[in-house]
Amino acid sequence: MEDTLKKCEYAPAKGETKTCATSLESMVDFVSDAFKVSPQDIRFVTTTHPTMSTSSLQNYRVLEAPKEIKAVRKVACHPMPYPHAVFFCHYDEDSSETRVFKVSMVGENTKDKVDAAAVCHLDSASAALLNLTDKQGKSPMCHFFSAGDLVWVQ
Repeated sequence: MEDTLKKCEYAPAKGETKTCATSLESMVDFVSDAFKVSPQDIRFVTTTHPTMSTSSLQNYRVLEAPKEIKAVRKVACHPMPYPHAVFFCHYDEDSSETRVFKVSMVGENTKDKVDAAAVCHLDSASAALLNLTDKQGKSPMCHFFSAGDLVWVQ
């Protein structure tokens, strides 16, 4: 709980806009304001588990080429540990070098299928600002979203 409060209170990185939404309604309001559209004109991508026999940690194999989700604007929202709903939502003002993908994978041990949402920063210098990598601008950097995380796209 303490970590959630700290994350919600720290200042955004340069070029980043963020909020901690305390309801689904406030999350949708934040996203629709970011996109400058009405709530019915936004959609999201998330990680799903069409088959899931276990939650064991394992390696996954990509089944086919990732499918890019075309989007001009993107907002990422992550559920945070707290006694009630809190979503940490953020976006970069310039997301032209960020891509969203849906990636179909299968677990090597259990053969469980996962359709994962992935966000790739083609200019990893911006990802370094978010403390996602220490290799500023050297190569693209992608991260996969857990089930429950949302990537809102327009």
